[in-house]
Order: sequence, then C-alpha cells, then structure tokens
Amino acid sequence: MAVRTIFRDFAFSAGESLLPKSIRNRGVLLAMRRAASEWARDGYVLSYPKSGRTWLRTMLGSMVCSQYGLKIDNPMELQHFWKLSSDIPNIGFTHDDSPNLKFGHEVDKDKSRYRNKRVLLLTRDPRDVLVSYYFDAKNRMKVIDCDISTYIHREKGSIDAIVAFYNSWAEARFVPRDFLWVSYEDMHSDPRQVLLSTAGFFGLPAPDGTLLEETVEKASFRNMRKAELHDSFGHERLRPADPQNPESFKVRRGKVGGFVDYLSSEDIAYIDAYIDRNLHPFFACYFSKEKIAQSSQQQVGDSRNPLSVSTMVGGDRTELRASNDNYRRERLVRMAAAIALFASGWIANELDTEFAPPANAASLVSEAQEAYVASSVRAQMASQIESSDLDRGEILHATGVELPEIPEDWVVTDAQLYPSDLGNSVVLTMVTADDERVSLFAAEEDTSIGDSPSMDLNNGVAVAYWEDGQAALALVGELEAPRLLELATTLDRES
Repeated sequence: MAVRTIFRDFAFSAGESLLPKSIRNRGVLLAMRRAASEWARDGYVLSYPKSGRTWLRTMLGSMVCSQYGLKIDNPMELQHFWKLSSDIPNIGFTHDDSPNLKFGHEVDKDKSRYRNKRVLLLTRDPRDVLVSYYFDAKNRMKVIDCDISTYIHREKGSIDAIVAFYNSWAEARFVPRDFLWVSYEDMHSDPRQVLLSTAGFFGLPAPDGTLLEETVEKASFRNMRKAELHDSFGHERLRPADPQNPESFKVRRGKVGGFVDYLSSEDIAYIDAYIDRNLHPFFACYFSKEKIAQSSQQQVGDSRNPLSVSTMVGGDRTELRASNDNYRRERLVRMAAAIALFASGWIANELDTEFAPPANAASLVSEAQEAYVASSVRAQMASQIESSDLDRGEILHATGVELPEIPEDWVVTDAQLYPSDLGNSVVLTMVTADDERVSLFAAEEDTSIGDSPSMDLNNGVAVAYWEDGQAALALVGELEAPRLLELATTLDRES
C-alpha cells in the first residue's frame, strides 16, 4: 500500500475526533481542510453535462462494488468508496466549474488545480450534447423555457460554451500528471474496452471477462432506463422529472447522432460552421463531415501528440498521457502540506467502518422549502421578533455551519437557527437588490449534490441547491427558476 494512501487514511480518521467542529470549520484549518480535500483525490472524471458521465460512473461503480465485495445500492456514489478500502482510488466526478452555466468567453481556462492528478476527460459530439442539455434544462431543471433554436443562439451553456470547454482542455491536456480522453461514441462502439482502459488508468484491477460482461449489461441503456423509471438507485441523479414525459428522463435516448431529429437544417448548418471555425483541432473528430473530408490527409494536434483525423474517427483511441514538468517540485510541496495537515490533525471526511451514504438533494430541497414556509409565516406575525443581525463567525462557531458571503446590495431581514433533520441548520431571509424576497437554508451535512447550483421544483416552488465545503445550501423563492438559479450562482461565486 502506498505511503501516501496510508497517511491519507490515518489523517482522515484521526483529525475528526481530535478537533471540535468550532475549530476545524474556521479560518486556517477550514482552508486546510479544503486544500486537503483536493490533495486527497487520486484523479477526476471530467465532462460537460450530458456527455455520458452517469453511464461511465455506473459501470465503474458497479465493477468496483463487485471487485471489493461492497454492498452498496447506488454504484454512482463511487467517489466515497475509498473510505471503505485503502485499495480503492479516490476519484472525483465534476463538470469542472459548470461551463453549462456560462457563455463561452466566461469558461475557465485555468486547470492548475488538476496538476499531478489523473484526469479522464469524457466528451461527446457537441451537437448531441447541445440537444440533450436543452431537454435537461427545460424538462428536468426547468431553468429555460424557449424553443431549441432560440436556445442555440442566445442562452448560456450553448454551443459556444461547449466548444470553449473542449478548447480549454485541448490546451491544458498536458497539465495533469496523466490524461485520458474517452468519448461517448467510444462507449457506444466498445464499452468493454472503455471500461478496461478506465480501470487501468485509475489503477483498479482489470475485470475478468464474466465481470466485464455483467457490468456492461447492468449499465446498458435498457437497464439504466428501467432503473430510472423505478427509482432503483433512490437518487435524484437517476430520476425522471416527469415519468409521463420521455424527454424529462436523465437517460433520455442515448443515441449517437440523434441531434438530427431535433435540429433544423439551418441550425445544423450554423452549429457545423461554428464548430469548424472555433473548435481546437485536437477534437477534429467533431468537425463537420465536409471539413473532415477536406482534412483527412492532414495531421492535427501539436508536435508532442500528432493525431490524424482518420485516427480519431472510427480508429483506436490513443491513450494520452503527459508528465508534468513540475511534477517533482509539486511532490515536495504536497509532501510539506501533508506534514502540516497531519500535525494539525486535519480530516476532510469521516472514515466509518460502515458506509453511510451522504444526504441527497430530495431531503435538502424538502427541508429548505419547509424552512421557507416557516420563515414566511414568521414574517407575518407581529409577536415574532425578526433578527437582521448576521454574524457569520458566531454562527459558524455555534453551529459549524459556514454561510456564504452575502452580496453587499442584499438586505438580510431575518437570521434564525432552524431545527431540521439534517442537524444544525440556519435560515436567512433576504431581499435582493431587485427587491426579491428569498430564503437561504444552510446545514452542515455531507452531501452528494455537487458544488455548483442545481434546480428542482417542489410543490410548484423553485429551489436551487448546492454544496460549499461542509455546508449544504438551498435558495428558495417564489421566482422564475432561471432567476433563482442566477441568484444562487451569485451566492456561490461570492463564497
């Protein structure tokens, strides 16, 4: 067992019992916990939303459960499995700074946080991504309400954001210690080889033939669709917004090239031209057929990693690995940081003998809405004294809940402790600069909901929810879903 893994598991199990929440959730130690959470990751699976990450995650999680004898209902919780065995790598799953919530020029190009990590980048034809994300945003998250042509030309997260995200990784693919590019199209054509390559990339045992077949079949489109319909995983990541609307399913169609069924010839021409003009040639397989035909004999990529169009279209995918020039220096820096963290008794997660799954979005949304109703009633009662004094440090010290920074032009009208099933919780009632009344619910709770705001509708009321460090946050208000998501994103960026 690697020394780093032994140290990680010992430090993670020791610090939680040594340091009270009032200390470890403040100031320097809080910053150290967050830095150590990044340090503890062995690698990441990154993708733009709707690129097949749920499929790959389910295959990989199911395989690991079988290999290590884990009795876990939801294989998508793979990022927590390392707590059960030091032999399981600590793999994070992220959409990398939520490019789907941005215009292209806003997409982050700095990938230095992934230096000395293994990064698997999962991509999909931008046209299929565009269509799939449109239906997800309209029917599941309910954050847009326009036709698909309008979405393509005007909304955030459209073709310019997808291309900008791909370009950022084409330029930064040498930043991580190891880099593997896998495509959705690869998974369709040969899911067994993708699973084998992914397992080897992250240092997992290679599955035998029987396990490989069972894993691929369990995660097939048919079985994933059935699992979503019956809520087999008990998780919002695999639950339809409306079982009667096939376009509201997470596992919607799973078709390669399905965009042609939804886009007009004019929209396809516009997207093709945008991709041909702006997409980095590293992803030349996504150029239009016309441009691929013209470039089929030309070399694409850069001198360190030449790839031809013909190689990347229908041929074997080359495993792309790159050693970072700063690897040795970074190892020394990380080692020094690790010693400091060990000396402080830091921990980022509990290392329980039995796996306890984190809270899901459904419980957070429900609690947040109940708190919103309670705060609304309280505001109408003359006998209930509202407290607009907000001392974030005092709340953190007393409850362990770290609240985000509130924008200067927002007014806090009430700040109260709130008893919830999630433990210590706080509710803030606020009025935004545009005179909109919203309620922020915050609890100290380990979740699996992701660090960028997502949307849900509960009894007709929009709720935006996300996690920030050790806090689970939800913003509630009787506003249109896109506006509430915008406000939640503002709070997330303030913090």
